[in-house]
Amino acid sequence: MNPRLVRGLDYYCRTAFEVVAEGLGAQNAVGGGGRYDGLVAALGGPDIAGVGFALGLERLAMAAPEAEDEAPGPAALILPLAARAVGPALTLATRLRDGGLAVGLEPAGRSLKALLRTADRRRARLAVILGEEELEAGRATVRDLVRHQDRRQFLPLDASGPELVRSVQAMIGGGE
Repeated sequence: MNPRLVRGLDYYCRTAFEVVAEGLGAQNAVGGGGRYDGLVAALGGPDIAGVGFALGLERLAMAAPEAEDEAPGPAALILPLAARAVGPALTLATRLRDGGLAVGLEPAGRSLKALLRTADRRRARLAVILGEEELEAGRATVRDLVRHQDRRQFLPLDASGPELVRSVQAMIGGGE
Protein backbone atom coordinates (compact mmCIF):
# COMPACT_ATOMS: atom_id res chain seq x y z
CA MET A 1 0.00 0.00 0.00
CA ASN A 2 1.25 3.43 -0.96
CA PRO A 3 -1.12 6.30 -0.08
CA ARG A 4 0.92 8.72 -2.23
CA LEU A 5 0.74 6.75 -5.48
CA VAL A 6 0.25 8.99 -8.50
CA ARG A 7 -0.80 7.38 -11.78
CA GLY A 8 -0.32 10.52 -13.90
CA LEU A 9 -3.98 10.80 -14.87
CA ASP A 10 -6.01 13.28 -12.83
CA TYR A 11 -9.37 11.56 -13.29
CA TYR A 12 -8.55 8.77 -10.81
CA CYS A 13 -10.02 9.21 -7.35
CA ARG A 14 -9.88 7.29 -4.07
CA THR A 15 -8.27 4.03 -5.24
CA ALA A 16 -5.43 3.75 -7.74
CA PHE A 17 -3.10 0.80 -8.26
CA GLU A 18 0.04 -0.06 -10.12
CA VAL A 19 1.68 -3.39 -10.92
CA VAL A 20 5.47 -3.29 -11.09
CA ALA A 21 8.06 -5.85 -12.13
CA GLU A 22 11.63 -6.25 -11.03
CA GLY A 23 14.45 -5.87 -13.49
CA LEU A 24 12.94 -3.18 -15.71
CA GLY A 25 14.75 -0.22 -14.21
CA ALA A 26 13.07 3.11 -13.46
CA GLN A 27 10.11 2.40 -15.75
CA ASN A 28 9.06 -0.82 -14.05
CA ALA A 29 5.26 -0.42 -14.17
CA VAL A 30 3.64 -3.12 -16.28
CA GLY A 31 0.08 -2.11 -15.51
CA GLY A 32 -2.12 0.11 -13.44
CA GLY A 33 -5.51 1.65 -13.01
CA GLY A 34 -8.03 2.80 -10.48
CA ARG A 35 -11.41 4.23 -9.73
CA TYR A 36 -12.71 7.27 -11.54
CA ASP A 37 -15.85 9.10 -10.46
CA GLY A 38 -17.09 11.75 -12.85
CA LEU A 39 -14.98 10.76 -15.89
CA VAL A 40 -17.98 9.50 -17.87
CA ALA A 41 -19.88 12.72 -17.07
CA ALA A 42 -16.87 14.80 -18.15
CA LEU A 43 -16.99 13.00 -21.51
CA GLY A 44 -20.70 13.77 -21.96
CA GLY A 45 -22.24 10.66 -20.43
CA PRO A 46 -24.18 10.04 -17.24
CA ASP A 47 -22.62 10.74 -13.85
CA ILE A 48 -21.55 7.22 -12.91
CA ALA A 49 -18.46 5.80 -11.26
CA GLY A 50 -16.09 3.37 -12.95
CA VAL A 51 -12.97 1.29 -12.52
CA GLY A 52 -10.40 0.65 -15.21
CA PHE A 53 -6.93 -0.68 -15.84
CA ALA A 54 -4.33 -0.98 -18.55
CA LEU A 55 -1.42 -3.31 -19.21
CA GLY A 56 1.75 -2.64 -21.16
CA LEU A 57 2.28 -5.68 -23.38
CA GLU A 58 5.87 -4.80 -24.26
CA ARG A 59 6.78 -4.38 -20.61
CA LEU A 60 4.99 -7.62 -19.70
CA ALA A 61 7.00 -9.40 -22.38
CA MET A 62 10.23 -7.90 -21.04
CA ALA A 63 9.35 -8.97 -17.49
CA ALA A 64 8.28 -12.51 -18.40
CA PRO A 65 10.86 -15.16 -17.59
CA GLU A 66 12.55 -16.89 -20.50
CA ALA A 67 11.15 -20.32 -21.22
CA GLU A 68 13.66 -22.89 -20.04
CA ASP A 69 12.66 -25.48 -22.59
CA GLU A 70 9.80 -25.88 -24.98
CA ALA A 71 7.09 -28.30 -24.05
CA PRO A 72 7.57 -31.76 -25.51
CA GLY A 73 5.69 -32.54 -28.68
CA PRO A 74 3.16 -35.29 -29.16
CA ALA A 75 4.24 -38.93 -29.19
CA ALA A 76 2.82 -39.18 -32.70
CA LEU A 77 1.34 -36.93 -35.35
CA ILE A 78 -1.05 -38.64 -37.72
CA LEU A 79 -0.73 -37.46 -41.32
CA PRO A 80 -3.59 -38.37 -43.68
CA LEU A 81 -2.46 -37.84 -47.27
CA ALA A 82 -5.86 -38.23 -48.94
CA ALA A 83 -9.37 -37.10 -48.06
CA ARG A 84 -10.51 -40.71 -47.70
CA ALA A 85 -7.76 -41.25 -45.07
CA VAL A 86 -9.28 -38.71 -42.68
CA GLY A 87 -11.81 -41.14 -41.14
CA PRO A 88 -9.26 -43.90 -40.46
CA ALA A 89 -6.79 -41.26 -39.20
CA LEU A 90 -9.35 -39.91 -36.72
CA THR A 91 -10.16 -43.44 -35.52
CA LEU A 92 -6.46 -44.19 -35.08
CA ALA A 93 -5.88 -40.92 -33.19
CA THR A 94 -8.84 -41.61 -30.91
CA ARG A 95 -7.64 -45.13 -30.04
CA LEU A 96 -4.13 -43.90 -29.27
CA ARG A 97 -5.42 -40.97 -27.20
CA ASP A 98 -7.75 -43.28 -25.28
CA GLY A 99 -4.63 -45.30 -24.47
CA GLY A 100 -3.01 -42.28 -22.88
CA LEU A 101 -0.72 -41.12 -25.68
CA ALA A 102 -0.42 -37.51 -26.76
CA VAL A 103 -1.35 -37.65 -30.44
CA GLY A 104 -1.89 -34.89 -32.97
CA LEU A 105 -3.89 -35.11 -36.18
CA GLU A 106 -3.22 -32.96 -39.22
CA PRO A 107 -5.81 -32.19 -41.90
CA ALA A 108 -5.51 -33.87 -45.29
CA GLY A 109 -4.73 -32.01 -48.46
CA ARG A 110 -1.04 -31.18 -48.17
CA SER A 111 1.99 -32.97 -49.51
CA LEU A 112 3.86 -35.53 -47.43
CA LYS A 113 6.86 -33.19 -47.37
CA ALA A 114 4.77 -30.33 -45.96
CA LEU A 115 3.16 -32.63 -43.39
CA LEU A 116 6.55 -33.95 -42.26
CA ARG A 117 7.80 -30.37 -41.85
CA THR A 118 4.78 -29.74 -39.64
CA ALA A 119 5.57 -32.85 -37.58
CA ASP A 120 9.14 -31.59 -37.08
CA ARG A 121 7.91 -28.12 -36.13
CA ARG A 122 5.48 -29.62 -33.62
CA ARG A 123 8.32 -31.75 -32.21
CA ALA A 124 6.46 -35.02 -32.74
CA ARG A 125 8.41 -38.19 -32.01
CA LEU A 126 6.68 -40.26 -34.71
CA ALA A 127 4.83 -39.47 -37.93
CA VAL A 128 2.04 -41.92 -38.73
CA ILE A 129 1.43 -41.76 -42.47
CA LEU A 130 -1.88 -42.76 -44.07
CA GLY A 131 -1.78 -42.66 -47.86
CA GLU A 132 -3.49 -44.70 -50.55
CA GLU A 133 -1.05 -47.62 -50.23
CA GLU A 134 -1.51 -47.74 -46.47
CA LEU A 135 -5.29 -47.66 -46.77
CA GLU A 136 -5.21 -50.53 -49.29
CA ALA A 137 -2.94 -52.58 -47.00
CA GLY A 138 -4.87 -51.63 -43.84
CA ARG A 139 -1.61 -50.66 -42.12
CA ALA A 140 -0.08 -47.22 -41.50
CA THR A 141 3.55 -46.39 -42.17
CA VAL A 142 5.39 -45.00 -39.14
CA ARG A 143 8.40 -42.70 -39.47
CA ASP A 144 10.64 -42.28 -36.43
CA LEU A 145 11.53 -38.60 -36.67
CA VAL A 146 14.47 -38.90 -34.27
CA ARG A 147 16.15 -41.98 -35.74
CA HIS A 148 15.05 -41.14 -39.30
CA GLN A 149 13.73 -44.66 -39.86
CA ASP A 150 10.57 -45.77 -41.61
CA ARG A 151 8.50 -48.82 -40.84
CA ARG A 152 6.39 -49.30 -43.92
CA GLN A 153 2.86 -50.48 -43.26
CA PHE A 154 3.76 -51.18 -39.64
CA LEU A 155 0.66 -50.15 -37.68
CA PRO A 156 -2.53 -52.20 -38.31
CA LEU A 157 -5.50 -49.85 -38.66
CA ASP A 158 -7.93 -52.43 -37.29
CA ALA A 159 -5.90 -53.17 -34.14
CA SER A 160 -7.35 -52.56 -30.70
CA GLY A 161 -6.38 -49.42 -28.81
CA PRO A 162 -4.08 -51.22 -26.34
CA GLU A 163 -2.34 -53.07 -29.19
CA LEU A 164 -1.78 -49.78 -31.06
CA VAL A 165 -0.43 -48.11 -27.94
CA ARG A 166 1.99 -51.00 -27.31
CA SER A 167 3.24 -50.82 -30.91
CA VAL A 168 3.80 -47.05 -30.72
CA GLN A 169 5.47 -47.26 -27.31
CA ALA A 170 7.73 -50.08 -28.55
CA MET A 171 8.79 -47.96 -31.52
CA ILE A 172 9.48 -44.96 -29.29
CA GLY A 173 11.44 -47.16 -26.91
CA GLY A 174 13.41 -48.75 -29.74
CA GLY A 175 11.79 -52.19 -29.56
CA GLU A 176 10.00 -54.07 -32.31
